[in-house]
Amino acid sequence: MSAVAREAGLSVSTVSRFIRGELRINAETEARIRAAMETVGYEQSHVRTRTVGLIVPDLANPYFSQLVQVIADVARGRGMEMLVLVSGGLEHREDELVRRCAASSEVDGVVLISMTGSTAVLAHRPARLPLVVLDERVEESGSETCPYVGADNFEGAYQATTFLLARGHRRIAHAAGPAGLVSARDRMRGYREALADAGVHVDPALVLEGPYSEAFGASALPQLMRRAERPTAVFAASDIVAIGIAAAAPMVGVRIPEDLSLIGFDGIDVGAWLTPRLTTVVQPLAELARGALDALEAESGASGAGSLLVPMQVRIAESVARPANA
Repeated sequence: MSAVAREAGLSVSTVSRFIRGELRINAETEARIRAAMETVGYEQSHVRTRTVGLIVPDLANPYFSQLVQVIADVARGRGMEMLVLVSGGLEHREDELVRRCAASSEVDGVVLISMTGSTAVLAHRPARLPLVVLDERVEESGSETCPYVGADNFEGAYQATTFLLARGHRRIAHAAGPAGLVSARDRMRGYREALADAGVHVDPALVLEGPYSEAFGASALPQLMRRAERPTAVFAASDIVAIGIAAAAPMVGVRIPEDLSLIGFDGIDVGAWLTPRLTTVVQPLAELARGALDALEAESGASGAGSLLVPMQVRIAESVARPANA
């Protein structure tokens, strides 16, 4: 340990705490320590690898599978192992899995990706278990009992709607997520405020709520196109919903983007394989993963961690065009 510290130009205490997983350091300092360990032949095999329990709703949704892969990659770079646990989007399963992680001597902390928004999951969390909520809030802003890391859903939705407005659209439908989730409410609020700021009336007939699923998107499109005044564009609250809309479009005689422009939300890879490619608001997955693990490490130490809201960005592709009458 002393030889590693001398080689890296750091104190023995700093090196020791880092190797035990008790200290957050910047990437440059970590690289110096790891290079010094290799130079002097320091073996770390006797140090137990930190294991993070990652609770996710499901892996069938490409957004969650991509997010899990990115978190696993970032964790591996920090010498961590991931234990992936699938809740099925059920409140009792989320609660059960948190309790199971707390009871395990092999799990050092938990990253929870919820699909219920239930505060009950946190109510029974042991105080000694470091836990970070990622992606979907489980408590309203200002009342968190543990750190939260997520994308700025309101600003992302505001950008998506503003982008459509800038292309000349005024009748913009919103295929919204389930109202019980904070993410869906934030995206709805961003959509409404962008229209209001542009002086455009929000038509309740153009707003449909449903799960983040392809089936909801496929069922939403025929309903919207039966309106007396059809929308010229749809802002889908997730890429999965947008994919359902795109799949249903030929069946109802709608061409994208000639008849209907479409913008999604999440930035999953499959959107780039659609024809036309999907314009979407991109979730910065790598930044979310780093933020979650940073917060978890801070929770494991004495400093504690705050919440982090990460900005989003529109990725322009071919699924949005100007309306025919613009």
